[in-house]
Amino acid sequence: MISVIMPTYNCSTFIGSAIKSILLQTFSNFELIIINDGSTDDTVDVIKKYNDSRIKYFEKEHSGLGESIDYGIQKSSYELIARMDADDIAHPERLQKQLNFLLNNNDVDVLSNWYAAFRNNKVRYVVKRSVNHSDIVKNLSIYSDICHPSVLFKRKSVKTLGSFKVNPEYDPFGDYIVWLRNKSKLKFHNLPEVLHFYRERSDSLSTEALTNRRSIIYDIQKPYYDNSLTNEFNLTEIEELATRGWREYLYGDIHKSFFYWRKLNYRLLKYPSILTATALRILPKKIFRNLYGKRIPNRLEFMIKYFSTFEREVIKDFHKIINAIECLQ
Repeated sequence: MISVIMPTYNCSTFIGSAIKSILLQTFSNFELIIINDGSTDDTVDVIKKYNDSRIKYFEKEHSGLGESIDYGIQKSSYELIARMDADDIAHPERLQKQLNFLLNNNDVDVLSNWYAAFRNNKVRYVVKRSVNHSDIVKNLSIYSDICHPSVLFKRKSVKTLGSFKVNPEYDPFGDYIVWLRNKSKLKFHNLPEVLHFYRERSDSLSTEALTNRRSIIYDIQKPYYDNSLTNEFNLTEIEELATRGWREYLYGDIHKSFFYWRKLNYRLLKYPSILTATALRILPKKIFRNLYGKRIPNRLEFMIKYFSTFEREVIKDFHKIINAIECLQ
């Protein structure tokens, strides 16, 4: 009933855990389609260790994530299509809970969920995405509010979604391009549960690479920012000023952000995050740049709520899943 698409490129160190997390799903009526995108490591040897009829393995020349997703969709058999990254871990109830929701909410086309980030088998923070379609679309004006490696969508939506293949330079953000392209055509929803565990890799991006990524996101957003954000994302006039400022602050010219934020006047008091962002500018430039991409707000929230019931349950679930993965032969 569900086709799980897992592209992989030189991920032999982690793909075993990703495969096991799918094989451990409480919902068992699925096929796991693994697309080896021209790996040069021993990825194929790791995959061949798993003798399960639900696994379908394909090899192709290296062409990037987007084209590999398209290839996997073409090879899929079922009416529901799920994504999974080769270095992440799925919660064992992910597919079942997502399926149950779609069965009861037929108007939803693309479903995702909250996720937790981990490194060295330790949860570092939780990302709680917007739940409802209208809020997700508003946030798409700044970032992808969909957990792409944990997304589930209907085959009949594929024609509307279009290809995941994009300009090679934009390949890491192909999903963001697809969601932006379909924000007015399809209905999105996020389950308010942590059903995916995202692996933070030690091979982090350099400052130069991060700067390049910021400029790419800025370019991706340009066609929408050339228009009214009220028309594009259903933002109010005040939200548009705040959002245009955030775009410059995060991806463009930080000095321009204050041009927009100053226009908010006393209404800035409604945006404590903007006040905090403004205050951070007093930090030395090197420290300020190093904060980019570190998800500081998520980490602070996780630390503050570390002993709350929700956060403790996420940590408990994660360790149970890791133990189950280690025990599965």
